[in-house]
Amino acid sequence: MSDRSGLKWVKLKRFISLMFQPESMTTYQSVSRFEDISIERLKTDGIEGVLIDADGTLGPDHARQYSDAVVGHVLKMKESGLKVAIFTNAREDRFHQFPGIPVVSDVPAKPAPEGFLKAMEHFLELENPAQVCMIGDNYLTDGGAVKAGMLFLYVEPIPGPENFIHKWTRDWAFKRCKSNTSP
Repeated sequence: MSDRSGLKWVKLKRFISLMFQPESMTTYQSVSRFEDISIERLKTDGIEGVLIDADGTLGPDHARQYSDAVVGHVLKMKESGLKVAIFTNAREDRFHQFPGIPVVSDVPAKPAPEGFLKAMEHFLELENPAQVCMIGDNYLTDGGAVKAGMLFLYVEPIPGPENFIHKWTRDWAFKRCKSNTSP
């Protein structure tokens, strides 16, 4: 079980690049809660697979229990025919509530494009990044999917205890990206 959280060179590099490449913060959709994501719209828009962040998206940081509504929505995505995997930089041993949903491991940390591409190939078994959507609460890490050719769906973060630097960089990136969000 690897832990890809913390300050990594790839995160620092993306943080700096966001100042000069606002197009890398393009947002496909933005929702208040994970359960507000329209599965029908994803499918209508040609999405075949989703990578889902955990901390701040499915529950508060470091959660080990997730609401029935969140678990149900993840399982509905899978039942609809979408390929689904959880892609977190944090520990991978806390997702027992999501039966049949793989947890991405042994790939480079988000926001490295090669991490997203390996997750797509090995865990979703898809080949075209344009048919994959990364769902998450952090433009700095999860939004790195855009550099890999994927769509990024922003979910407002679920409040809870979290590292100050993580919160500050996430909030900074969110403020930078507001002008790059589609309806």
